Amino acid sequence: MERYKRSLTQEKVCEDLDIKLNTLSRIENSKSVRGTTIKKLLNYYQMSKEDE
Repeated sequence: MERYKRSLTQEKVCEDLDIKLNTLSRIENSKSVRGTTIKKLLNYYQMSKEDE
C-alpha cells in the first residue's frame, strides 16, 4: 500500500487531504467511495489511475 511505502499515518494523510479517517479506511479496505476522493488521493501520491 502506498501509504505504508511512504511511512505515512492515516491521520497525516487525512489531515493533508481534509478527509475523514473512516473515508481513508474505506479506500484502503476496497470499499465504495466517491471518485473525487480517489482523485485527491491519486494526486496526493502523484499517481495515475493506471498505477492503482
